[in-house]
Amino acid sequence: MSYQDIKQPEIIKGLKVWKNPKNRFMVAMLHYTADPAKDPDRQGKDWYEKEKMGTLKATWLKEYEIDFSTKSGKLIFGSDFCDFNQSIHYINSYELPEPYELLISLDFGQRHPTVALIGAWTKDNVLYIIDEYYKPAVPSVSSREMFEQFAYLIDPHNKLAGKTLSQKRDMAIATFTERVIDPSTVAKNRTKVKEGEEIPYSIIEDFWDNGWDFTPADNDVNAGITRIREYFQLDSNEKCHLYIFKDKCPRLCVELLNYRYKELTEVQQKTRSASEEPVKKDDDTVDALKYMILTRPKTPELAPIPKTRIQRDIESLTRPRIIDSDWDNDGLLA
Repeated sequence: MSYQDIKQPEIIKGLKVWKNPKNRFMVAMLHYTADPAKDPDRQGKDWYEKEKMGTLKATWLKEYEIDFSTKSGKLIFGSDFCDFNQSIHYINSYELPEPYELLISLDFGQRHPTVALIGAWTKDNVLYIIDEYYKPAVPSVSSREMFEQFAYLIDPHNKLAGKTLSQKRDMAIATFTERVIDPSTVAKNRTKVKEGEEIPYSIIEDFWDNGWDFTPADNDVNAGITRIREYFQLDSNEKCHLYIFKDKCPRLCVELLNYRYKELTEVQQKTRSASEEPVKKDDDTVDALKYMILTRPKTPELAPIPKTRIQRDIESLTRPRIIDSDWDNDGLLA
């Protein structure tokens, strides 16, 4: 949790001190606003605006809000496993050149957030995550809010108003070439009254009734992690296959940075190998990304960069040649 989440009085501006009720130790928590030159309510307004504008939300929380919620365990997208680098893979949103396919993936939650990610798959086999929906809600509410949030993609000419759910569903199908959802949503674990009779009912059917046609996603966790790592890999030109619009997808940016393997206890480490299981907390957007990326090709090749004329000439001059013994080095008869 962050400094603001600690419900303790400030001794002075930016300083909270209290006694831990479990072990009676004294705890001190110092916030950046203790420094007048960094406090936006005093002399630090310019510093605050400049720093926050140029800092990713996750980094800001870690560096300036004294965020103690960082989990233990090895980072799944750390440098040990792939080339993931937020300074490269997190980019500001911009209008992508057409043509591209639009994709949507959804991880359902009622107490947990329902997450929908929008992807744009370009002709160069690069996946851009361009928008996210993140909110706990029942399918009827999520469906309505997603139509509102993604209307700029589904209905750029503002014709959604007044459409029936069936018509909205057809428009969403025409917009998104892939529409995948957490496969656990096919379970008929709820009921619905139809024509006076109570019948088994599933979440995926609930989304259908509210205008969204989803198909069950591939939920192979390790395959999804591997595919994301492969798409993050950089070539010699520092190019990859996966970029995320950081201003449009703040939650995904935070969760990717903190996505970790479970850490074994000291006792478990004596009898078990390192865990291959991710921590199942604050991972909803990453799950949605896994569903989406498993609809894409495995390790697609980046489009080749055209060679310059000089490069072509050098390649031609240095190409190995077979010299006939009847000819001298100048190409004349011996």
